[in-house]
Amino acid sequence: MTSFRPQTATVVSLGCAILALTMSPSAQAGTLVLTGGNWAFPGSGGASEAYGVSIYEEIVNLAGGLDTAKIGIISTASSTPERSAGFYLEDFDALYGSAVDVEYIPITRNDCASYKNDSGSAVVGQIRDRNAFIFTGGDQSFITDCFFNEDPIAATRTDTALIEALRGQFDAGAVIAGTSAGTAVQPSAPMITNGESYEGLRDGSLSFIGSPPFDNTLYYNPLGGLGFFDYGLLDSHFSERGRQGRIIRLASDLGVDVAYGVDENTSLIVKNPGTEDVIFEVLGEGGVFISDISGALVGEKDGFWTISGVTATYLTEGDQFNPLTKTASFIGKTSLTGQEALGEVPDEENIFSYYDFDLRDWTNQRAFTEQAIDLVNSTASIAFGTSLENNPTYGVTLSKIPGSEGFVGFDSQGAPRYSFRTVRVDIAPVPEPGLMLGLLGVGVWGIGGFSKRRV
Repeated sequence: MTSFRPQTATVVSLGCAILALTMSPSAQAGTLVLTGGNWAFPGSGGASEAYGVSIYEEIVNLAGGLDTAKIGIISTASSTPERSAGFYLEDFDALYGSAVDVEYIPITRNDCASYKNDSGSAVVGQIRDRNAFIFTGGDQSFITDCFFNEDPIAATRTDTALIEALRGQFDAGAVIAGTSAGTAVQPSAPMITNGESYEGLRDGSLSFIGSPPFDNTLYYNPLGGLGFFDYGLLDSHFSERGRQGRIIRLASDLGVDVAYGVDENTSLIVKNPGTEDVIFEVLGEGGVFISDISGALVGEKDGFWTISGVTATYLTEGDQFNPLTKTASFIGKTSLTGQEALGEVPDEENIFSYYDFDLRDWTNQRAFTEQAIDLVNSTASIAFGTSLENNPTYGVTLSKIPGSEGFVGFDSQGAPRYSFRTVRVDIAPVPEPGLMLGLLGVGVWGIGGFSKRRV
């Protein structure tokens, strides 16, 4: 769900039993194509966009090609579902004309209660007839509301005929694709539902089952999403909206070791999920940001939350990642070690890409990711950035540690793409943004406050 919200709701703490239940893997035979939002549309009167087209082509190919693919568009997350589905129908028509079998599956929040538990309903029949599904953007809570019977008071859910049919297709080899909310809804781990980095770092996360209110509060559904992604937290619109802060805080609060953020017009492709052969691949314009919290230390400085020792890896098109071994492969790329193009890295004063209500857009998009890329492409050992928001001003120190390395190569469109692995991330309040005093404050935060291993 995009952006702004809080609420007068009871905060439900996430117990270990719920975590164990929601993160239990099951055997899965299908493929996931998880796009970070702003998936470029070749139809709707617009010009064809190469990266966006490549994602459409990948879905068709994974579904067996034009002769076999039977694609269903599920726009449950949208407040105007039929209109939203229409964009994707137009895109497929622009790309393939009548050569592809694609249809709208009308599961809407307004009426799904009347059929979601009916295994003989028309929409369940549609699901059973398709071998690829695209979940569109909007509010991911609308999707879980339709695909499960959720009880916010008891903090429980039961399956519906819709999710049972969808699981059956996935286990039989179907492709499940999503964009924006359609990606955020896929995890079995707790599902992020709202919030921005600064408020998340400052105030922490709140449990909320259902569609949370609109503000910047960091909310999550402790019952998870649809359950097809079993490898940690998952977020969308990632680098463009500076969401590193919110996903790191949520992962730390919930005791989840690894979190994945997918950039816009970019897909994280998960092949062989639920097996020992699982592999992640990246396709598209941006990348996938991986935050490993397993060795991090949580503390406090001046009454505010801090964390140190997070390690970050960033994958771009062509790279692969094994989530079981946490091993990245930078295929076709060259190491930047010894051929760095930069010296010192200037401080970044809006590292979380603050949302400007007057402009109605995120400012300084991709600042956090680009700061990390500049670091691995430099001879410097540390780069520093601060939040534009203050009271407090949060500082981010990015450091090279043993294993830190940058890579560069060309993507399918001939554009240079930078990747990296094992960059250390420390986050803490600083006295003043953009000054060396702030850098020193982050470096010694553990001395003035307390520190403990994240639990």
